[in-house]
Amino acid sequence: MSGEQALPAFKFLPHEPSLWQLVRQGVGDVGSCIPERILNDFAVQFPGPGSPLVLSHPDLAREVLNDRLGQFERDRFIRRLFRRSWGQGLAGAEGAAWERQRKAAAPFFTPPSVKRQLQAFARETDAVAGRLPEDAETELNSLALRIVARIVFAVLVEARGQIDPDAVASDVPGYIARVVDFSPIDLLPLSERLLDWLNGVDRDPQVSRVRAAAGRLAASRADGASRSDMITLLEGIGPVRDNIGGLIPAALDTTVHGLSWALNTLAVRPEWQARLAEEAQAAGPSPALEQLLLARRVVQEVLRLYAPAPLLARSAKFDQVLAGHKVRRGQTVIVALYAMHRHRQLWVDPDRFDPDRFLPERGVNPAWMPFGTGPRMCIAAQFAQAEMAVMLARLLAQFSLHPTSHQPELALRTATRSRNGLVVRMRRR
Repeated sequence: MSGEQALPAFKFLPHEPSLWQLVRQGVGDVGSCIPERILNDFAVQFPGPGSPLVLSHPDLAREVLNDRLGQFERDRFIRRLFRRSWGQGLAGAEGAAWERQRKAAAPFFTPPSVKRQLQAFARETDAVAGRLPEDAETELNSLALRIVARIVFAVLVEARGQIDPDAVASDVPGYIARVVDFSPIDLLPLSERLLDWLNGVDRDPQVSRVRAAAGRLAASRADGASRSDMITLLEGIGPVRDNIGGLIPAALDTTVHGLSWALNTLAVRPEWQARLAEEAQAAGPSPALEQLLLARRVVQEVLRLYAPAPLLARSAKFDQVLAGHKVRRGQTVIVALYAMHRHRQLWVDPDRFDPDRFLPERGVNPAWMPFGTGPRMCIAAQFAQAEMAVMLARLLAQFSLHPTSHQPELALRTATRSRNGLVVRMRRR
């Protein structure tokens, strides 16, 4: 639509990074070192021997994440991140232990299983929406955290009143910030325990509180009561406490940012917002996915523009050639999904918000892979998309969204996030 307000976008470097810049800030925030030409080219080699190679083409992404299975493995920083969060649980495990847990959890995320959760998605959204002010500026990440935390403890990990979802939600942003806080110290050949201590992971109070909550929930499951949550499928297959501790931040991070970006984007697009509100009101308080076709397309477009996993890193297991570049054993290869989703050669008007890109008759663009691809693709991809569509529908059925003067500052870390939050005005309809 002509005259639309420009979308907030990540600012890649206008020039090539220096080796000093890469060492000084790239360890903790590699996205800040990627040059803007990644939006026109498909491969960018960082300076210095053995420095990362950055890719933004879907064929190359699949080659690294899937087609060359056995030739790449998860980068050491990625393994460290998941170990800190998941321990030996599903996303932290490797090899046969990971395969067993992945297979055990998979039935929870099939389409029929996801459909059975829709009512819970709507119920928990309405519970939070019912307590919101009639007209107020709202920080969207905080709002989304409150909703998603209730869903996590109602659906994925049945808490049965043993956990305060709001308290856990308030700790999760700090928890994630600490777990993903890498520095040049992490380059040193030290033990994992010592690196965590030097980075202050285990001493962080928010990390301690989230881990304690996971411990209480794990201990409570010794009561023998029947449960139908995801963790039940993993009992006896993987460590219960580790899986609860990893699931809490993982289940919140993706959907919280996805919902927040959707609401922020719609606040300055009243035409799309009106269409969504009409669809949501027609679907009623217990919508089926078949009634939310536009909401689902909006979610797909938001996941394109604000990829939940903007950068995926792998390490080469031996010397090889990729995209015309020599890749040495142990060298990191970064699949830049955020850049691929906005690449100027892969999308028409890539920075424009247009959910109709995802109309069925237009087919699927192979450059759209917000949850990755290959064996390690996010197991909850369908669950997360349905969850976001229902939450979005229920909020827009009850509230109109209006812009404020707030200007987001994007960062590409574990998710595409705004460093300074997202703020809109919400008015009850």
